Amino acid sequence: MMRRIVDLDVRDMLRAKQEPFERIMETVSCLEPEDVFQLHATFRPDPLIRVLGRQGYRSTVVQEGEEHFIVQFYREETERPFFRLDNRGLEPPEPMMRTLNFLEQHPECQAGELGLEIWNERVPAFLLPELEERGYRYDIEQEESGTVRVKIYRAQ
Repeated sequence: MMRRIVDLDVRDMLRAKQEPFERIMETVSCLEPEDVFQLHATFRPDPLIRVLGRQGYRSTVVQEGEEHFIVQFYREETERPFFRLDNRGLEPPEPMMRTLNFLEQHPECQAGELGLEIWNERVPAFLLPELEERGYRYDIEQEESGTVRVKIYRAQ
C-alpha cells in the first residue's frame, strides 16, 4: 500500500467564519491506516488535536507563518513526533533542498524536539553526508511499495 499525505487547507473557511469541522471529519473518515492527514489552519487547533487524539491519532504542529499552522495527524507510534515530507515525484536536487530547508527553518528540529520523515523514491545518497555534517542522525527503511522512508532526527 502506498503511503499518502492527505492535504486539507481550511484557512479560507476559517477566515470566512465558516465551521470546517464536518469537512475535516469527512476527510479523516477516508484515511487509510498508513495515511498522514495534513491540515492547514489559521491557528493551532488544540480542540481538534484532542478529539483526534481520542481516536488514536498522534499529531505534529509546525507554524509556517503568522496565520499558517500545519498539523499532521498519523497513527504510527514513534519515540518523538515526526513531520512528514513527501518528496516522491520530484527531480533532484529538489528533494534534498526541501529537506535541508525544512530542517533549517524549524528550530524544533535543530533542538531534537521534532524529527523529519521524508518519503523518497530512492535512498538520498547526496543528502546523507549533509545530514551527518549538520549533526543529524537518520534511519532508512525501504518499503515494498518502492518508497524509501528516511527518519531524520537529533538526539535529545
